[in-house]
Formats: sequence, C-alpha cells, structure tokens
Amino acid sequence: MKMQVETAKKEISELGFTIIRNFFSDEELNDFESQVVDLYLLQAKKIGEYREQAIEIGNSALTNFEKFSAIYEMMEENDKEALYNVQQFLTSSFGARALLNDRFQHLTAELLGSSRSSVLNDGPGLFVNRPNTQRLLYKWHSEAHYYPKRRRFLNIWLPLFDDKSKNNGTMSFKEKSHLQDFPFSDYQGYNKDTQNKKNHFIQYEIPSNLLIDFKEHFVEANRTDLVIFHKRMVHTSNQNTSKDYSVAVVARVWDPTDDLTISGNMPATPYGGNIGRPNLVVGSFD
Repeated sequence: MKMQVETAKKEISELGFTIIRNFFSDEELNDFESQVVDLYLLQAKKIGEYREQAIEIGNSALTNFEKFSAIYEMMEENDKEALYNVQQFLTSSFGARALLNDRFQHLTAELLGSSRSSVLNDGPGLFVNRPNTQRLLYKWHSEAHYYPKRRRFLNIWLPLFDDKSKNNGTMSFKEKSHLQDFPFSDYQGYNKDTQNKKNHFIQYEIPSNLLIDFKEHFVEANRTDLVIFHKRMVHTSNQNTSKDYSVAVVARVWDPTDDLTISGNMPATPYGGNIGRPNLVVGSFD
C-alpha cells in the first residue's frame, strides 16, 4: 500500500491524476451493481406506468447491466426527475456505500494527508452516458469551481458494468492543467440550443482556447480500476458513440479542516446571477 500511495501522490502532483489498476474485486463490483439495479427497480415499481414492466425486468434473466439499461431507457424520456432521485438513494444506501471500503478510506486519507476521522465522503453517485446523447455531458471544467469553499478534496471516478474507452464516451483530462487556475462561464445546458433548458447540467465551462497547450488524455480504464484526480484538474465528458449505455461511479473525498466555512454542505456557496453562454472565447486578441 505504501508504494501505491507514493506512486499515486507523484502522478497526481505531476499530471493531475492517477489510475490504480485492479483496485476493486469483481465481487465488490458485482455487489455494488446489484444494489444499483435494485434501487432503480424500486423506484420504477413505485410508478404505476412502469410497475408491470419493472417487475418483468426484475424477474428476468437479464444481466445487471441489461436491467439497468432497460430501466433507464424506459424512464429517460418522461421521468428524468425520478431517475435523478435514485442518486440520492445511493448516497444513503448501506450496500452502495460499502464499495468505498476500508482499503479505499485508508488510501484516500493518505493521499489527502489527513487523519481518517477527518475525511468525509460525498457519494457515490452515477454518471450515466446514454448512447449518442449530449444532454448528460459536461464541457471542459474543474471540480474546484463547483466546490469553491473546499480546499482539500480529491475526485473519484471508476467504470461501472464495463470498461471505459474513447468509443463509449470516457472522460478526458488536460494533463497538468491542475497547475493553473482558469476562469469559467456558468450556464445551464450543453450548447446554445439547450441553454437554460430543464434537466440539463449546470456548466462552469472553461473556454477551450485557454487549453490548447495542454495535452488531452482519454481515460482508458477497466471495470476494476480506480481513477483519482486533483480538484483543479480540467476534464470533460465525451459523447458515447457506441450502442450501449456507459456508466461511471463518481464521488469526492474531502477534509473540511482548512475550509473557511462551517457548512456541512459540500458545495457550500453556489455561484449565481451571472449571464453566461456556451463556447465563449476569451483572452488577448491581435
């Protein structure tokens, strides 16, 4: 573990991220995936329009991934809010939180330079990348902008159900971008056509012209791998061009010791009141 911690610290310091191969066992991930599917089935069964089909899916011989995809596709168009609220179930689920186990807690406390009793967990949650859909994507951004009061935290990301590749919409980093602090434009949506539309993410977009000197790294990660990255690491989600859903687990580990707030809410102080828009180009011009 000591060598693993030192390697991870060095890579996070120099590149902004580290990938720890085979950190999770198949058994741990199978248990987590089953818990995820059970919670989505629970939600679907509570809604009359889906109850019969949800029971059929639950009783079928489909794999956990096939069940998850079927439930999500069934509800995606008309019941996005019901799907989103399963994310709240996950953060309170004993079964789901068990994935972030004792070994994970020890590793992340060491990386943060914190005592284990001071380290808190925000998650787990899911990032669902639906095939050929832009609505669920983020532009270039840094998590530090979403959590401005939090001075000591790390981002957690790992593939769920299947490996992650460029073809199925993996995340990509701008290597060494964590060494700088960038401005951003805030708005809701993904592009001008979807700006301020309901059920789109809040974007704190870092203008892409400020990032042209940074090498892009597309994360290639297996289902058992753990990706940890710096709070200022600039990253983006990419469109899933495969025919299947692509899912990742996301979380943050944080230590509030140095924070200039006593708020227990991870975002602490949200931004707001600005008028932003997608794809701004900023800087000096000849």
